Amino acid sequence: MNLYLDDLRVPSMSNSDGRGLGSAYSPTNKWTIVRDYFEFVNVIKNNFDEINLVSFDHDLACYKDGKEYTGKDAANFLIDYCLDNDKKFPNWFVHSDNTAGKSNIISVILNYLNRIEGVDTSKFRYHHNGIINGLAV
Repeated sequence: MNLYLDDLRVPSMSNSDGRGLGSAYSPTNKWTIVRDYFEFVNVIKNNFDEINLVSFDHDLACYKDGKEYTGKDAANFLIDYCLDNDKKFPNWFVHSDNTAGKSNIISVILNYLNRIEGVDTSKFRYHHNGIINGLAV
C-alpha cells in the first residue's frame, strides 16, 4: 500500500513527469489517500505491515481542541509507532509545497533514521525529498 497524506490534492498533482516521484506514481488507484492526521493515524495503526510508501504533505487544515495537526505531527506519530512496535520506518517522500514544513518533516525523519535505525543519511542532500529502497530521491 502507498499512503498519500494531503488535505486537498491527489497524487497526480504531486507526481508527474519532472515532478515528485514521476508519472509512475501519479495514478490515484496506486494510493490510499488520507485527508487528515486522524485518518493517517487510523491507517497506520490498522495497516502498518501493508504500507510500502508514505508521501507527506505538511499543511493539512486539521484542528482539534485548538491544536493544529500537520504532516510533521503525522511523521512524529509514525516514528513513535515504529519505536513502540519495533518496526522499520517505511519508504517515504515529502510532497509538500510548504518549504519550511517540508524541511521540518524531512529533518525529523532523517534524525530518527540516522540515530535510531542507523541508516546512513550522508548522501541525502537539500534537493532530496525522501528515501525509497535505501536511495535518496
